[in-house]
Amino acid sequence: MKKYVTCGVIMITAFLLTACQPAQEKSVLPDGHNARNALDWAGVYQGTLPCASCPGIKTLITLRPNGEFIKQQHYINTQGSYVEQGQFEWQEDGAVIHLLGDDVGAVNYYKVVENALLHLNADKQVISGDMAEFYRLEKTNMTLQQTDWQLTEVMNVAFKDEVLARVSMQFDDQRLNGKAPCNRFFAEYQTSEGTLALERVGSTKMACEYMHEEQQFFDILAQVKSYDIELNELILKDADDQPLLRFRAKVDENGAQSKD
Repeated sequence: MKKYVTCGVIMITAFLLTACQPAQEKSVLPDGHNARNALDWAGVYQGTLPCASCPGIKTLITLRPNGEFIKQQHYINTQGSYVEQGQFEWQEDGAVIHLLGDDVGAVNYYKVVENALLHLNADKQVISGDMAEFYRLEKTNMTLQQTDWQLTEVMNVAFKDEVLARVSMQFDDQRLNGKAPCNRFFAEYQTSEGTLALERVGSTKMACEYMHEEQQFFDILAQVKSYDIELNELILKDADDQPLLRFRAKVDENGAQSKD
């Protein structure tokens, strides 16, 4: 009888020792899926981020498949507009990107989620609480209308930056309105499956030091027959489908309003 009691005590003791040990976490093998390889992350994201000294910071971030980014920001009710571009890199988790721009002091970490970017805090953590929704940039598709387009390149013609900065245009309800280097211009337009027909083009008649460049711009604009929109860029093309003018969605008080 004593033999069986001893064995029973040993078994009970072993059970208690096992029960007191912390539970072992189950090993979960990663399935290899993350934002980097499972989401369609390349595209344009926009929203209004909080601002300490203004009503908000209108923000447009473009992520390209080749690892390039463009971040455009405008401080509402101010003259402050900035464009930053460079490369971005993925963090080890495949969920967070770091924008490697010129502003080394900026918090340029974003978490990539489905159809959105979440602006992270200085500790690379998602911002929670009542303000969380204001740190979210939604993915959007730019459209010809409801966007303020800023000229960035004239094919085969060397325009200085100060000239490019003076040219922009907006398409709305079959009416084109724009700014040339010296004058405002306007036209009627028709579109169909990527074609673009400009009609009744006119302008004001003010003189300035960029009259030669303005005439070059109008001569090229008269050759436009079609267009493409690639991420945040509008490309105007000739009858042979060759690029003539390249514009970028402008972020200011009124620009970059397009949504999918």
